[in-house]
Amino acid sequence: MGKKLLLGITLICVLALAVYGSTGQTGQQHNLGRVLILYYTWSEHAYTERAARIIQGLTNATMIKVEPLIPFPELNTRDMIAWVGEQRRNQLWPEIRELGVDPASFDFIFIGTPVWHQTVALPIETLLRETDFGGRPVACFALANNFEGQVLNRFAGLIRNAQVREGIAFRTTTETRFEARLTQWVNGMSR
Repeated sequence: MGKKLLLGITLICVLALAVYGSTGQTGQQHNLGRVLILYYTWSEHAYTERAARIIQGLTNATMIKVEPLIPFPELNTRDMIAWVGEQRRNQLWPEIRELGVDPASFDFIFIGTPVWHQTVALPIETLLRETDFGGRPVACFALANNFEGQVLNRFAGLIRNAQVREGIAFRTTTETRFEARLTQWVNGMSR
């Protein structure tokens, strides 16, 4: 009797692991199709990259960092904020490196950005201004140090040829449930 019970428990565990393994980290299956994550990060904390990796783990997405063709100057945070403000005032959008993929060939696209001057980072602004997203659904995740401002509205106003889905913005200095909120947001995309 003991061997049959042990065999039954083992079989249940194997089946449970098979189901869990096929539905992703959270046990919820995502029906987003082929997913692309495009993101930019500047800070040494790399919160935007951390968020992108969480989304990748939930969706099995292709993940690409958007990078300026000419690297930005190496400045401390205060000087970088001033430099970015000057670039914005002068409407100097940086050229970005080739992505190596056509975003329109994916079924769903997440775009991650740090919040700079209450809007998207300069390389993401270039991406949004120059890329045709082929009418695909696109959702923004934005990470701010202190104030996210109108970043999601500005994102929606800049993007070309996309179905803008509800985005999410975090204040990294005060967010305590970052991963849980991000996971819940991604899970909501597949409904």
